[in-house]
Amino acid sequence: MDKKKGILLVALGTPRSCEADDVRDYLKEFLGDPLVIQKPRWLWLPILNGIILKVRPQKSAEMYKQIWTDEGSPLMIYTVAQAKQLQDMRGDLEVRFAMTYGEPRIDKVITEMKASGVEEITVLPLYPQYSLTTVEPVIQQVKKIDDRIKVIRDFHKVESYSELLAESIREKWQAKDYDKLVLSYHGIPMSYVTKKKDVYEEQCKETTRLVVSKLGLREEEYEHTYQSKFGPEKWLEPATIDRVAELPKENAKKVLICSPAFVADCLETLFELEIENKEVFVENGGETFDFVHPFNDSFDFTRVLSEVIDQNKS
Repeated sequence: MDKKKGILLVALGTPRSCEADDVRDYLKEFLGDPLVIQKPRWLWLPILNGIILKVRPQKSAEMYKQIWTDEGSPLMIYTVAQAKQLQDMRGDLEVRFAMTYGEPRIDKVITEMKASGVEEITVLPLYPQYSLTTVEPVIQQVKKIDDRIKVIRDFHKVESYSELLAESIREKWQAKDYDKLVLSYHGIPMSYVTKKKDVYEEQCKETTRLVVSKLGLREEEYEHTYQSKFGPEKWLEPATIDRVAELPKENAKKVLICSPAFVADCLETLFELEIENKEVFVENGGETFDFVHPFNDSFDFTRVLSEVIDQNKS
């Protein structure tokens, strides 16, 4: 008899609500992960538990309030939808979802899957590109529970992923006469790449190369940037927010922006890009700032996930 197989989709996580106390709980767990903030614990934890968790939760809560919906966090809504659609598509698998930080927890869901009779679990982190700060925490959490469970490290090279990404951009790009396409990836500290040998930057550049080749764009028609800088350390560059301020002065006043590192809308896309970066662009003389949303609850993306699973069968 065949083993009962299961897939666990894992997203980053989200606060339970957009209230400051819930945001504080989430940030404490997220920013307390030594893989996310790779500083000596004796140095970092007093800073985190001091000024950061006193000031940042209220500020972040105000941002979350601007993107929160009646149904809750957009990231949670779309992760639930992705898992449900994949389950409907793949009757041969038990499909569940979990969050790296917050609820539902990875260890709890794996325990529940095993209790329901699933003998072979594959974990699929919902990040096209691998990073020590995103996929590695998932790998480490899974290892603590059962080091025989396979974790898929990335899927940026899967043809259907880059094709769907290109298609989502193409639809808008061809509809208007844009001056520039901006491909904005979540940033990480430069030291993670140089000292820790994180392959994230390399995989982001490869994603951009695959997508622009499918779109047939010339070098001067697109920009590759990084967003979400946190703290004083040097991060991957160029910074998205710096470039959107500069582009209008370079006569690029009509911009289309896309975030290939995200597969579902969240604070970084809905607030940081659509609100914050757009304001900076317009303040500096920009005219059109359009955003290509992540895949969210697209059935085409669910088919990509199904293909990624098939390509990573044991």
